[in-house]
Amino acid sequence: MKADDPAVLDVLRRSMVARIATLSRNGRPSINPLYFVYLNGRIWLGTVEWTLAARNVKADPRVSVLFQVERDRSSHWVLRIRGRASVRTDQKGQRSYNLRTARKYLLTPGGIRNALAHMRQLPLRLHYAAQSTEKGQPCVIEVTPEQAEFLNDDQQG
Repeated sequence: MKADDPAVLDVLRRSMVARIATLSRNGRPSINPLYFVYLNGRIWLGTVEWTLAARNVKADPRVSVLFQVERDRSSHWVLRIRGRASVRTDQKGQRSYNLRTARKYLLTPGGIRNALAHMRQLPLRLHYAAQSTEKGQPCVIEVTPEQAEFLNDDQQG
């Protein structure tokens, strides 16, 4: 199945978190949950260069990304997209990613309600963001999908 299949696009539109599976230089697997956007046929995941996900993608560009519609408790299906990834640190890519994630996660009725409900956590979030960028440059992991498939949630291997 291709990534532009209507069923795949529906899951990408409704999912809120992507779980990217990467391999280290010595072949050790890792799975990291990240916010994402789907843009121009590619999956963009936001992180910082020092994270394990970014370091692993630099070592081995082969990745799998898992998606599940979190708000649909009746669904027992997971979308797995396999592809090749690269780490982008360019300003244009960062701005584009930040704008789209703000639209997806913050500038919605649910996002605004959530932000207001957790206002007292804002200083902690700002502190964490400042520490993260002190250790490394923000980046986007850009995944070019090669194959998409649906798995029953007990087949996620």
